[in-house]
Amino acid sequence: MSKANTQLLRIKQRLSVFQLGNWLLPFCLSDKFKFAFRVAVSLTLAYLIPMALGWSQPSTAATTVMLIASTGSRRESLAKGTLRVLGTIAGGIIGLILVGFFAQDRLLYMVAVSLVVVVVFYIRSAYLNDPTLFMLTGVMILMMYNGGDAEGAFIYGLDRTFMTIFGVVVYTIVGVFLFPPRVEQNLRHLGDELSAAQKALFEAISQPPHQVESESPPDGQELGSPPPGDESAVAKVEDVPPTVAELSKTVFAAQQAFAARYQTLNSECSEISAYKKEWDGTVALYSQISELLLFAAKDHSRSGGHPVDYLRDFEEMRAEVIGLFDRLPDAWEKQEAHPPQSLAAVEYDGERLKQAGHLYRGEAISSGYLLNQLRERLAKLESCISSIDSLTGTVEFELPALKAKPNFNWWDAENAKSAVKVFVTYWLAGAFWIHFNPPGGYNFVIFSTLFVSILSFLPFHPVMLFVLFTLGFVFSVPAYVFLLPQLTLGSELALFIFIYTFVGFYIFKGPITIFFLLGMFTLGIDNSMVYHFGITLTIVTLFYMTVLSVVISYYLPFSSRPEHLVLVFRERFFRHAAGVIHLLQVDHLSVWQKLQLVWRIATMVVALKKLQVWGAKFNTEPYPSLTAEQLTQYIAQCDVFHHHLMTFIKARKQLDESPLLVEAKQGHRDTVIPVLAVALWKADSLNAAKLDVDHLLQDYKRLEERLDEYFSHLELEKYSNSDIAGFYIFLNLKKNIFQSLLNCKQASDEIAWDELQMKRF
Repeated sequence: MSKANTQLLRIKQRLSVFQLGNWLLPFCLSDKFKFAFRVAVSLTLAYLIPMALGWSQPSTAATTVMLIASTGSRRESLAKGTLRVLGTIAGGIIGLILVGFFAQDRLLYMVAVSLVVVVVFYIRSAYLNDPTLFMLTGVMILMMYNGGDAEGAFIYGLDRTFMTIFGVVVYTIVGVFLFPPRVEQNLRHLGDELSAAQKALFEAISQPPHQVESESPPDGQELGSPPPGDESAVAKVEDVPPTVAELSKTVFAAQQAFAARYQTLNSECSEISAYKKEWDGTVALYSQISELLLFAAKDHSRSGGHPVDYLRDFEEMRAEVIGLFDRLPDAWEKQEAHPPQSLAAVEYDGERLKQAGHLYRGEAISSGYLLNQLRERLAKLESCISSIDSLTGTVEFELPALKAKPNFNWWDAENAKSAVKVFVTYWLAGAFWIHFNPPGGYNFVIFSTLFVSILSFLPFHPVMLFVLFTLGFVFSVPAYVFLLPQLTLGSELALFIFIYTFVGFYIFKGPITIFFLLGMFTLGIDNSMVYHFGITLTIVTLFYMTVLSVVISYYLPFSSRPEHLVLVFRERFFRHAAGVIHLLQVDHLSVWQKLQLVWRIATMVVALKKLQVWGAKFNTEPYPSLTAEQLTQYIAQCDVFHHHLMTFIKARKQLDESPLLVEAKQGHRDTVIPVLAVALWKADSLNAAKLDVDHLLQDYKRLEERLDEYFSHLELEKYSNSDIAGFYIFLNLKKNIFQSLLNCKQASDEIAWDELQMKRF
């Protein structure tokens, strides 16, 4: 074939429909496209069906779809839609009761509504799942007052309730049948990613010494520092395997993603509900395997030995464990449940151990115990996974219980501040409405209160709201003047609404999308269109005033500036972390201390998540001594410390029952980690600045030497393998916490925190 024919063939292939389809495929099948398409169809139907049937207030149904899509999750189910309908009915009933009691006295009505709405929106903020149930309740309570006119309020409220329920039903039905998410497949994918991360960590910590030496760089050359100009060396450095600490962090992240996704879905997903027992067991076994690997994760042995020296056939067992990890992805596809694979017990080199010292023997017993536990759980996990979706029965062994996570976080400072903001905004907007009667009347109070509640403490700058609303207005006004009067068919109007909504939800995300879509709501789309530019300007003025009230709430009464919040969350995270560490050292916790521990753990976790969110949105340009890399590195080290501390907390119950550890902790109290945690909490104090890292390292080394001395005088025959393994798990976990805290301090010392305290508008 000639060269010209070859080129012609290539051009034809590129222009073929098949190739074009491939090019468009990622766009059409992306989650963002499906979500925007689903919402656009829902909002179009929510508008057009009431208009076709002659129902009043079609915009109420459309607004409901907009609010649910902007603030709820991207997955829909009939159960979730039913809850939203119940929330709407509850809000409608409460709102009508308030109208019935206080409609004749406006001040009393506003007092009652403001108090009830503050409570409802506080619960909405505290709810950890889809919050639209409580949001719709609050919205219905606010909207029951017929624009401040008591006459006809009851019928008006019923119409609003009906149209809100209609919007919920339309959005739910479309969400269930149009592009339904493949929940189970997504969970399987996350499970495969987790098992791959676990396998990589196991391979790293179990690698025999002779393999490590063969992969080490030549003498005199340090890892990560190739000779200048040597491109081949640079390429080799890029291939340097990740460290144990990096692999541990990957396992932490994958475990958290898998467990969080399952927690979000399991209560209402029919795919999972059919095999909930097996799914619970799978998630629990994955968690146990992660914990075992993290217990064993360390760079160096304390006694200088390696399992290949004191465990018989260690390399075969290592290959067996890697094979078990490799078989997990295939287990999802099996159609039959099978029992766990039988495994031979781990055998020790008895003669060698008899001649070895206490430390060596203790570590050998611990390694064998952890390896045995790991193999057993991997075999159970494979069996448990194979039982999901199988037609031949269920697992025949007892599955570990999965601890349910709470649905509410009641004690969060930002939730309380948001509730105060809602109360203040309601009354300021109400006073403005009473004295000046602005465009939109009582709707100004409703929208201001609602949007302040939704947008409170979200990581965006308020100027973005002005830009988005103006953009939507610029988009809608030409359509109002030139396009809408030309539309004669319902299909043309449907296409206009669909395109407008699709663009908004495809380009923007989260609650800020609302401000782009408000442009469409200024058009006043209805069966009887009245083209009067004065009406449109009145509605636009109303929403600009609403945006202004949201902007004021960004600064008052509590600041939402990123630099301020980063400092707040940094202090709060380490204050509660230091409190957790202090409580973990108490031998017997009282009931009050147990409650305090639960509260501190929950607050610490939430504070870290907020620190990560606001740290990512932080603009470091106004601060010459601060870089985004420094802040990112600091937050990453905080995340690693948090993971190590949570692993220690999970193992605490088992460790507290070990007589070896109880005696060791009573005689050798740890004072180094609490001092370091307090220093990070009070990073701005002089005492924290004077804390020397080398001095801390020496103190911790002396503590470890005392524990080794304590262990060397024990009669190991009196203790079980589990107790001996617990002692080494305890030492590993404590060392991980100490090292991660030390990394946090070093990263913190490089940041000029004083600059963040400067006042800046």
